[in-house]
Amino acid sequence: MPVLSLKTINEEEIPMKQMKVAYLFEDRGLCRDVFQSIEQPGQYFNRSTLNGVWYHTDVSGNYCENSHPAKNDTIFEIYHNGQFWCLDGNGDFENKVPFEPFCQFERNLMHTFQKEHPEVRDYEAMKAKLLSLPGSEAYADPHSCRDNWIYALDFANVTEEVMETCAWMKKQYNILAVRFTHKPTGFVFINYRFRSALLSPGASSHDLLLYSWSE
Repeated sequence: MPVLSLKTINEEEIPMKQMKVAYLFEDRGLCRDVFQSIEQPGQYFNRSTLNGVWYHTDVSGNYCENSHPAKNDTIFEIYHNGQFWCLDGNGDFENKVPFEPFCQFERNLMHTFQKEHPEVRDYEAMKAKLLSLPGSEAYADPHSCRDNWIYALDFANVTEEVMETCAWMKKQYNILAVRFTHKPTGFVFINYRFRSALLSPGASSHDLLLYSWSE
């Protein structure tokens, strides 16, 4: 990687410090992504999914607690599975490409897909449709309705189709149309999901909570 520099208010260039870090996981409960330094494995860094600020962790090396924000002269060279992803940090510098949190990618994918396919419905619309069908009378009372009833599905007769592809931080995903049958009512609908293109059909996937069906 080239040596980059940061310009101060007086336009004086100062050298930037580059640190190679490996992406570990997303901690949705605390709205952050967790990284570990590659050359000094004992160091952890957290990146807020709310505002993109990078933090050093506490001195014990525990990623659970933020210690202080990383300095603007630090560039984080992000890797995952040995592959370079992007350059990010708290400062402004050439070739900066902010890391995209997976939760943000998931939200953007859902909104984009819904905009491109106006026929799809959201979770609440699908739930209302099920409750309007014969056989759903026992669940029509909002005080007795349980969401797990919605997922009483015939998993032995599931079919899926790859509709489109997308990418998150250079990793390819397939957008899936998965056909389910709702056991209590016999209602057939499509649930839209996405899954890593490296995984085989039928493997675990992420739910976009979008649906479609024929009236």
